[in-house]
Amino acid sequence: MFTKKSHQDLKKSTVKIQDSKKDSATRLKHLKIILEHFDSDEAKTYFENNFSHVYFILYDNFIQAENNLRQKVHKAGKEELEAALLLLEKVLCLLPELLGKRWQLHSLTRIFSKLLHSANSQKLRAEAIKFFLLWYQALGDNAPFEVHKMFALLIPGMPDPGNVTRPSPLNPKPFDITTNPHETGDFSMEDIMQHPNFSTVIDNAKKVVVEQTSSGIMGKIANVSASIFHDTNALNPVQSVEIQPLLPPSANEKSVDNETKYFFEILLDGMATSVTKLQWRDRSHAKAMRCFAFLLEKFKQYYLPVICPQFNHKNSLYKPNLDLPVQHNILEDDFVLCRVTLIKWVANYAHFMKKQGSDGGQPSSMTSIGSHLPHSNTPTPATSLHHEEETSFTVGHPSDSSRASSHDSASNTPHPSLESGSGVYEELSSEQVVRDVLCCSSREHVDFTIEVLRQAFLLPFSHAAAIRRVIALYKDWIQMNVSEIPPFLMESTYEQQLAQGEPAVPPRRLRNDSYLGALGRDNVMVRAGMQNVLQVFMTQAAHVFVGSGWTVLPAGAASPQQLLDEQTDTCKRVLNIYRYMVMHVAMDYNTWEQLLLVLLQITSLVLTKIPPKKKQETLGGNLAPALFQTLIVTWIKANLNVAVKSELWQNFMELLMRLTHWEDLIKEWAKTMETLTRVLARHVYSLDLSETSGGSARGGRRPPAAPAVLPRPPALHHAVSIVSNTDTRTPGKSPKVNHETHPRKETATRRQLTRCRSDPHLSKQARVEEVIIVPTHRKPRRWYSLDSLRNSLSQNEERDSASGSRSPSPAPSSGVESSSIKDSPLQIDLVSDGANVSEWGSGDAETGGGACGVVLGGRARGWLPDVAAVMWRRMLAALGDPNLLRDPAHHAHFFNYLIHLNSTLLKISANQTLNGNTEIHVPFNLVAGWCLEAEALPPTHRAGKLLALRLLCESTQAQGPGAPSSCNNQLHLAHLHLYQRALHHGLTGEDRSVVDVLVEHAAPRYLSLALDGYSLLLLDFVHASTVVLNSSDMGPSCPRTAAVTFLGSLLSLPDGLMNAPMLQPYPHQYNTVSCPDLKEHVLNIVVRVCRREGAGAARCAGACALTAHVTQMLATRTACPRLPSYVTCLLQMLMMKNKNIAKVVSDCILVLADYTDRIVEMYPGLAGKIIRWICACLAQLSTSCHRDTVKPLAGSLLLCLAEFAVRCGPQYLMEEKDGEQTLLLLIFKVLYAVMKGANGSDIEGLSLPVDDDFDPTIQLDNLGPKTIPASTIDVKLWAQTICTQLVLYLGHWPLWSGCQLSCRVSEQHDSPSLGEELGPAVLTAPNIQLMRFSDSTLASLIELPALDLPARAGTTPGLTTSERQVRVLLRDIGGKACWDASALYFDPSGGQLEAPEPLPLPESNECPRENTLSSLPPPLPPDLLPDYKNCPPDKHQLDHVLAYIGRTSPEVVCGRRLDEAGPSPLPPGAEDELVAALVAHRNQERAYLANKDNDEEVELVETTAEPAPGPFSQCRLFLAQLGTLAPARRSHAYLLRRTDRLLRELRNLDAQRCRETHKVAVIYVGKGQETRNEILSNRCGSPAYEAFLAALAWEVELESHVGFTGGLRGGGAGVSAPYAATLTFEALFHVATRMPADTPDAILNKTRHLGNDEVHVVWSEHWRPYKRDTLPTQFCDVLIVLYPLPGGLLRCTITRKPDVGAFGPVWEESVVGVAGGAALVRGAVTAGGRAVRATMPLYQHAYTERARCLDALTHHHTLHTSYERFVERVRDPLPAPLSPHETGSGRLAAALLDAGASAWSGSSESHSVSPRPAKRLGPFKRLPQASGGPHTAPPLSDPAHPAPPARRNR
Repeated sequence: MFTKKSHQDLKKSTVKIQDSKKDSATRLKHLKIILEHFDSDEAKTYFENNFSHVYFILYDNFIQAENNLRQKVHKAGKEELEAALLLLEKVLCLLPELLGKRWQLHSLTRIFSKLLHSANSQKLRAEAIKFFLLWYQALGDNAPFEVHKMFALLIPGMPDPGNVTRPSPLNPKPFDITTNPHETGDFSMEDIMQHPNFSTVIDNAKKVVVEQTSSGIMGKIANVSASIFHDTNALNPVQSVEIQPLLPPSANEKSVDNETKYFFEILLDGMATSVTKLQWRDRSHAKAMRCFAFLLEKFKQYYLPVICPQFNHKNSLYKPNLDLPVQHNILEDDFVLCRVTLIKWVANYAHFMKKQGSDGGQPSSMTSIGSHLPHSNTPTPATSLHHEEETSFTVGHPSDSSRASSHDSASNTPHPSLESGSGVYEELSSEQVVRDVLCCSSREHVDFTIEVLRQAFLLPFSHAAAIRRVIALYKDWIQMNVSEIPPFLMESTYEQQLAQGEPAVPPRRLRNDSYLGALGRDNVMVRAGMQNVLQVFMTQAAHVFVGSGWTVLPAGAASPQQLLDEQTDTCKRVLNIYRYMVMHVAMDYNTWEQLLLVLLQITSLVLTKIPPKKKQETLGGNLAPALFQTLIVTWIKANLNVAVKSELWQNFMELLMRLTHWEDLIKEWAKTMETLTRVLARHVYSLDLSETSGGSARGGRRPPAAPAVLPRPPALHHAVSIVSNTDTRTPGKSPKVNHETHPRKETATRRQLTRCRSDPHLSKQARVEEVIIVPTHRKPRRWYSLDSLRNSLSQNEERDSASGSRSPSPAPSSGVESSSIKDSPLQIDLVSDGANVSEWGSGDAETGGGACGVVLGGRARGWLPDVAAVMWRRMLAALGDPNLLRDPAHHAHFFNYLIHLNSTLLKISANQTLNGNTEIHVPFNLVAGWCLEAEALPPTHRAGKLLALRLLCESTQAQGPGAPSSCNNQLHLAHLHLYQRALHHGLTGEDRSVVDVLVEHAAPRYLSLALDGYSLLLLDFVHASTVVLNSSDMGPSCPRTAAVTFLGSLLSLPDGLMNAPMLQPYPHQYNTVSCPDLKEHVLNIVVRVCRREGAGAARCAGACALTAHVTQMLATRTACPRLPSYVTCLLQMLMMKNKNIAKVVSDCILVLADYTDRIVEMYPGLAGKIIRWICACLAQLSTSCHRDTVKPLAGSLLLCLAEFAVRCGPQYLMEEKDGEQTLLLLIFKVLYAVMKGANGSDIEGLSLPVDDDFDPTIQLDNLGPKTIPASTIDVKLWAQTICTQLVLYLGHWPLWSGCQLSCRVSEQHDSPSLGEELGPAVLTAPNIQLMRFSDSTLASLIELPALDLPARAGTTPGLTTSERQVRVLLRDIGGKACWDASALYFDPSGGQLEAPEPLPLPESNECPRENTLSSLPPPLPPDLLPDYKNCPPDKHQLDHVLAYIGRTSPEVVCGRRLDEAGPSPLPPGAEDELVAALVAHRNQERAYLANKDNDEEVELVETTAEPAPGPFSQCRLFLAQLGTLAPARRSHAYLLRRTDRLLRELRNLDAQRCRETHKVAVIYVGKGQETRNEILSNRCGSPAYEAFLAALAWEVELESHVGFTGGLRGGGAGVSAPYAATLTFEALFHVATRMPADTPDAILNKTRHLGNDEVHVVWSEHWRPYKRDTLPTQFCDVLIVLYPLPGGLLRCTITRKPDVGAFGPVWEESVVGVAGGAALVRGAVTAGGRAVRATMPLYQHAYTERARCLDALTHHHTLHTSYERFVERVRDPLPAPLSPHETGSGRLAAALLDAGASAWSGSSESHSVSPRPAKRLGPFKRLPQASGGPHTAPPLSDPAHPAPPARRNR
C-alpha cells in the first residue's frame, strides 16, 4: 500500500529525534515515523540505543498534555495524551530489561500515580491498569514498596493491604527452576553504576548506599549527584506535590454499577494478556511463564485473602483433604462477584477445550503440537523424550485397558516450552502461558487452581453459572474430553510401584539438570493422578448438596424457589459426574471408598428421616430418586471392583432403613432388585430374562455358561449355598455384615453361611471370607462373564448394552428431568462390571480352585455366580424388615414388589435347565417369614397384609409336587404348619378381604398340590368359597371364578377322602370332623352357581365343573339319580341371554353326545329331552341367526343336534309317545325353520317348562375379549348341511370304518378304458351321463357290467339281475354318495323245466266271509325268501317279502316290522267290507281258473333277433323309473356341459372336506425333561399316557387311512396316528411319540408338524410347569396341559391367546377324573379349534367352501336345452351328428317308440309332439304346430316283465 521512505529519510528522522533543540511534538512525530517502518526487533534495538531520548520525548509530551488538560479539556489535549500513552506502551513493551533495573522508577511512579488516580475517567484508568501491569512484571521483584502498594490498590473498594512487604503465605518463590543469573531480576549495584544516566565523570565522590531487606532488595539512594531520580542533591530529594487527576470523566460517560468487579476483571484480563506483550531479549515461553507467575504471586498475596476468605492454603491435590462436608450456611459477602469472576477466569484458562471436529464423546488422542506452534513441523528432542517416557506414564488405573489407545496417543504430544532450546523465537500465546502456569508449572500453582475451583462449590446459588462452569470443567477432565490431558491428571508408574510394594525402579533421567529447568507443563512433579482428582472432586463437589443460606435474602435477589431450582440443577449435574465415574472410570479402592462415604454423607444430610409433605419445595424431595438410584447402584458397582468394609455396609444398611419412609427409596430398591434378579438368573441359572420376558415368550434360554459335561465350578456351588439356603423363621432386623479386607488362606475349611432370625440377611457372626473354596481333585473351570469374551472379540463395542439396562428409561425412573442426568444413564451391567472379569493376581486363580469375587475376599472383579448370589441376598435385606415400615402405603408397595420378584423367580424356575444345573433351585421361600409376621400387623396395614398373604400363597405353591430331592425346595415342616394355620385362620375369619385373597391365590392349586395334610382344610375352603359366592360383590377383586373352580375340582376327588378328618370352619379352633356328604353339598352349590351366578366366568366354570362330574358318572357307569337334573340345569343354561356363556355350555353338552348310548340305556327319556331342548333353543334363534353374536351359538347347537340325532338312531327318533310328534319330525321342522330363517317358536312340541329358580342374565361379563371379528358362520347353510347329512346317514352312523362320510368312488372307477383319474376320457364315454338334479345336487350315472361280488342279491333262488348295473354318484353339500343299482327280474329258466302246478280251487264260494285272512295257514319263516313254490295259496307274497327284507336288512326297518299292519286309515267297518270284496274277487278268479278250457291254444311267440342293448340302456331305464323324465321334474333336472373345466371343478369338489377338520398336537413330557430335544426324542410314553391316547381316539394306519390325515401322509410322519371322527368333524392327533426321532432331520420334521397346529395338548409328568415356548411357534393359540395326579386325577391348565374367546368343557386349573378326561379333552380341543378360527376374519368353513363350489358348478356348467334334446341325451349321452333332414320331433318319436310308447299311446303315428308349447325362435322361423296336449310319460318297461334290450337308432 505505502512505500517506505528511503534510508536517507529515516536517518533524518533519527537525527531530528536526537536533536534536543527540537520541540517534543516534532521529535514525537519523527519517532512515530521510525516506528512505522521498523518491526518489533528493530524497534527494540532502536529504543535500547536511544532510550534516553525516547523517554525524554515521552515525559515531555506527557507533561505538556497534562498541562493542556489541566487548563481545559479539549480534543487536542486528549489526542496529545493518547499519543503519549501510545509511546508509553511502546517504552514498557520494548525496554523491559531497563525497566527491570528500576530505570526511570520515580518518573514512572509519578506518571502511573496520575494515570491511576481515582478521579480519572474509567477508560483511562482501565488502560492505566494494563500499562501498569506491563511495568510491574518488568520490574518483578525489583519493584519498591510504593509500586507494590500501587498494585495492591489497583482495584477500588479493596481494603488497605497493610504491610505489603510481608512474605506471601503461599511461598512467593514462583519458580524453583535455575535460570540465567543475569535474568533473576535482583537489584544489582553494578547495574546502577553502569547505567548511562549515572554520570561518574561529574562527581566521583558520590556513593550509593544500598540497604537489603528481608523482603527483597529495595535500594535507597543517598549522596548521588546524578541519579536516575534526576535529583542533583541527594540529601534534599525532590518533594512530591499532590497528585491531580489527568482526565476527569465526561458528563456523557456511563459509570459501571460495580467498580470493584469491573476493574477486577480488567486486572485479571491484563494479567493474562500482558505477559506476551513484553519484548524480552529472551523471548521464550519460560520467560513469559515467570512473568505471569510473578503477577500471580502478588495477586495471591494482596487480593486472594480478601476475595476468597475461605481459601485454605493447606488443601493440596497431592495430599487430598478428604474431610466430608457438613451442613453449613452460605452467606453473600461484598466480594462475591469478584470471587465469581476469579473462578470463571481460572476455569476458562484451566479448561483444555477439545478442538472442533474431534470426537466429543470419547477420549481421543491429543492434538499435535502443530496446532499450537507453527514452527514445530520437524522432530525435536522433546518428541524423542516423550517417546522414551510413553511407557512410564499412564492415565487412570493401569489395568483399564479400555483407554490404552487414547493414553498412548496422548503421550506423544510435546509442549511448546520444550522447544525453547531452538534458536527460533516462539509465537507466544497468553492463553497457553496462563494455562501452563496454573496447571503445569508447580504443585503450588496446581493447588491454587484446584482450591480456587473449590470456592465455586461454596458460592451462593444465585451464582450457579460459575458453579456449573466448574462442574463442566471437572466433567471434561474426568471424561477425558480435552484436547490435551493436563499433567496433574497423569500418574507415574513409579509412584504406583511404590504404592503396590513392587521393587522401586527410579524413573529415567530426562537428559540433564539444565534440561529439567526448561520443563514446562510435562513436569513429572506436578502429576497427581486421576484418582486424586476424582477424590478431590467428589469431596469438594459434595458441598453443593449441603449448602443452604437463603433464609434472609437481600432486596432484588432471586426468590427461594429459584434458588432451590438452581441448587437442584447443580446437584443433578454433580450426580451426573458421579454416575459417569461409576460406569466408565477405573477407580482404585480409596476412590471407591471415598465415593461411597460422600454418597452416604450427602444422602444422610439432604434427606430427612420424615419426608416433607411438599417434596418439590425441598432439595431432598427433588433429588431423592436420583440420590437413591446413584447410591444403590454405586454400592453394587463398588462391590464388584473392591472389597467394601463391613463398617460401610453397616452404615449403608442403617441409612436405608432410616430412610424407608421415602417412597422413592422403595421404588429404586425395587428396580435394583429387578436388575439384580436378572443378573442372578444370568450368572447362577444361565438364563437371560430379557429374552424370556418378551410379549410372545419365544425361547428365552441362552446356552449354559459351561457345557454339561464339564464340572460346575466350585464358585457356583458356593452360590448355591448362598442363594438356596432357605430358612422360614421369622425375619428380623438387618444384622451387621463384617467384611475382611484380605482373604484368608485357602487352607481354611469351607463353611456354610449361617443366618440369624432374618432369613434374607447374613448373620452377624458369619464373615463372608470364611466361606473358602476347598480345592478339589478336578481342575475347575474359571468363570468368565460374557463381557470378557465380548471384549476379546470387539473392543469397540459398547459396554452398556440395552439388555443390561437397569430400566427401560433410567433417567425418568430416577425422577430427574434435567438433561445432565439423562446424559449419564446409570445402570447395572448384567454381564460384568467394567471391561471384563479380571483378577489382581493370576496365581491365586490357578491354585485356589477358581476365581473368587472381591465380595468374598477374592481377587476377581466383576459378576461371578457367588458375587451375584451374595449381592442379591444383601440387597434383598437392605431395607430391613418390611413389617417395621410405618407408612401403610410403603408397606404395601414393598410387598407388591416382592410379589413381582416372586413372579420373576417363577419365570427363572420355569426356564431353568436341569442338565448340569440340578443342584441349584430357586429360593422361593426366603420371604415367607416376613409374610407370616405381617398377619400380626394393625388394621392400618390392611393392604400390605393382603399382599403378604398373596405372596405367601404364591411362594408356597411355586414348586410343583414330584420334584427330585435335589431341587424340589421342600417346605420346611414349621413353614408348612404355619402356612396351613394362616390358611385356617384366614379362610374362617370375618375379614372378607382375607378370604378373597386366599380363595383367589390358594384355592385353585390347593387340591392339585396335595400338600401334607391338605384334606384337613377342605371344609375351610368350601366354607370360604360359599362365602365368596353368596356375596353380592361383583368387582374384579372378588374371586368368584376361583371359588367355583375349587368346588368343581373337589367333585373329582375320591369318595373315600370325604371320610377323612377335617377341621371345622371356625376360627382359632382346631376340632376335626368327617363329612361323607360333602360332595352332595358341593354339587348343590355348583348347581346353584349354574342357575343364578351373576359373574360370567364363574358361571362358565360351574357349567364345566358340572359337565366333568356328569361325564365321570357316565364314563364309569355310576348310577346317579340326580344326573338328569344336572343335565337339565345345563340345558337351561342354553337359554342364557349372554350368548358367550350359552356357547360354552353348548360345548359342554356336545361332550355328552359321546355317551348317548349310556344315557339311553341308564336314563330313558333323557336323550329325547336333550334333543327337544336343543330344538327349542334353535327355534328361538331361528330369526336372529344372522347376528354375529348369535352365529357361534347357533352353529354349536346345530352340531349338538346332529350328534345326538345320529347317535340316537332312527328307531329312537321315530318313537311316538302320547300322541306327540316324533323327534325326527321335530328335528327336520326346526332345521327347515333355521334354513329359511322363519320363526320356529310356533312348532308344536317345543314348549319348555318355566323354572323360576333360573336366572338367564348376568351382572358381570368377564369372559375375555370384548371385540372379535365378524363371524363367518353361515347358519342357514350349516343347517342345510346337517339336514342333508341326517337324511343320508341317519341309522348308518357310525359306520364300521368310522372315518369316511364322503365316498371316494369316481366316474372312471371299474372302467379300465377311462384311466385311473377323472380325466378327458370321461367326457367321451358313452356309458356316463353328468346331470344336475337340483340347485345343490349333481348326479353322475354310469352303466357298468355287473360286478362279480359274493352274496349278490341276484343269486337268490327265483330272482336274477341284469348283466349290467347302474352306478349313481350324487354330489351335494353333505358329500359324495355312491349306489350300485340293478334291475331285478324273474328267473324264466326254472319255469321251462318244471310245469306250474295248478292252483287248488276253493271248495265252496257261497260264503265269502268264511275264508278270511285270519284263517290262513301260518306264515313262512322270516329268513326264507318267498316264491311261487313255498308260498301258501291263500296269502299274498307281499307280507312274506316284507318280513324277509326286515330280517335280512334290519337297517331299513326303522324299528318296526314291515309286514305289520298299521292303524287303518279307513272309517270303522269299511275295512271289513273291503276284505270281503277281496275274498269274493279271489273266489271268482279261482272259479275261472277251474273252468278254463284246457284245450286253449298256446300262443306262439315269434322269436326275432333282438338288437344288442345300448351302453346306457339300464341308466335310461333307471331314470325313467325315478321319474326324472317327467315334466314335473323338468325344472330341476338339467344336463351338464362336458368340458375339461367341469372335470377340474369336479376334482376340486371331491378334494374338499364336508366336515370340519382339526389338527391337534399331542406332546409327552417325561420326568426331568425340559429341553425341546429331550421332549421330542420320546418314542413312547408311560402306561397312563398310552391309555389316555387310546381313550382319546382310535389308532389308524396312515398309509391306508382314507380320512383326514392332517398332512401326515408321506415319509417321516410315522406309521400310525390317533384319529377321531363324528358326523360333524374329523380330528387327527399329531402325537409326538408316534413320529420318528432318530435323526436331527426327523426331529425338525416333527417340530414343524407340531408347531403348525393351533391346539396343543401336553401330557406332562415333569414336576416343573410346561412352558409354551418349549416349542417355539407363532401358532399354539390354545395350550392344554395335563398333569397326572395320584388317585386317577388330572390337573388341567388352559392357556389361550388374548384374542381367543372362552370355550368348554375344560376350565382353567381344574382337576378332573381320568375316566372322563379323554372325552373332555377331545371336546375341548375341537371347541378350542373353533374358538381360534372365530378370531380369523377371513376363515371359510368346509361347508361354505363346498357350497360355493357347488354353486359355481351349477352356474357355469348347466346345459340349458329343449325337452326333446334333453330326452335324446338321456337316451344316448353321445348322440350321432344330426342329418340336415332330421328334426327334433322325429328323434323324440323314435325315442318314444324305442321305449315301447306305442303300447299305451294307442296311435300308430311314428312321430309325437313335444309336451311343451311352441316357442318362437326368431322373427322368421317357427316350429311346426303340434296337435294335442302334453301327455304324461308312462313307465318305459314293466318291472315284472322286462322288455328286451332296445336297439339304438342311427
